[in-house]
Amino acid sequence: MVTLHVFSATPDPVWMINIKQIIPMKNLVKKILNDYENHLLPINSTTTTTRTVGYQGFTISCSSDNEIFIHGLNSLENQLLESGKSYLSKTIIEHVSENLGKSLFLTKYTSLTRINCDLVPIKGSDKVPTFSPQTGNGGCFVKKQSKNNCYAYGTNIVTNTYPQPGRYSGTKLSAITCETVRKAAVLDGLVYYGTNLPVGHPKSGHFVALLLWPNADYHWIRKDATGFWSHKPGAGAVTNKDNTGSLINNPSKSNLSPWKSFCGYYIAQPSKINIR
Repeated sequence: MVTLHVFSATPDPVWMINIKQIIPMKNLVKKILNDYENHLLPINSTTTTTRTVGYQGFTISCSSDNEIFIHGLNSLENQLLESGKSYLSKTIIEHVSENLGKSLFLTKYTSLTRINCDLVPIKGSDKVPTFSPQTGNGGCFVKKQSKNNCYAYGTNIVTNTYPQPGRYSGTKLSAITCETVRKAAVLDGLVYYGTNLPVGHPKSGHFVALLLWPNADYHWIRKDATGFWSHKPGAGAVTNKDNTGSLINNPSKSNLSPWKSFCGYYIAQPSKINIR
């Protein structure tokens, strides 16, 4: 099974490959490893990137205990992308193709939590959150990183369900547009604020912003006590940087490509929100 790590809010694309497809990939990996060992391929041969959202690599898995993550190996990534083209939209294929072979600067956090992160939902307070992935919400956005997406982090609620707007109320997004996501989020308890950049913080709760990768995915980003914004790209690590490595002070102007369409701001008050 192949998983393409590319979305921020919705589940990543997954497809099956057969043994005939796996054999040439295994041979390619062996060649790459052999070239490394014989110094024919330098370790730093790939291009690095500060990208925080969008394409993050592939996972090949035969079972939950037998997985390999691949990122920065252009020839192998090309084969994996080719194997999944019938499952992917033209938009996604174009985005991944543009970013193949680039190694990520990965942010890794060590969780200091002693809280039981399985006792969900774990809601943050209605005060403006601080940017502290190791301790915020008991550190559960670190310990349960792969089970919580941008919507969980944006609303400051750990669910371990990869929550989606409207799912708690039994609503399923019919399409990914600013309006459909807005309606579903409001059903969950978020309050639409408008399109003007908020100054300061609300009396209760915190501000979040919604952006779209048109016809593909959506992304939530929240305003912290510092005045800057932070986010959690899909199953990836929490970050307060955009794709250029810069702090985010205006989500509508920052480089969060391919989430280029700005949909507006909301107030998220965790005590009044239910997500799943």
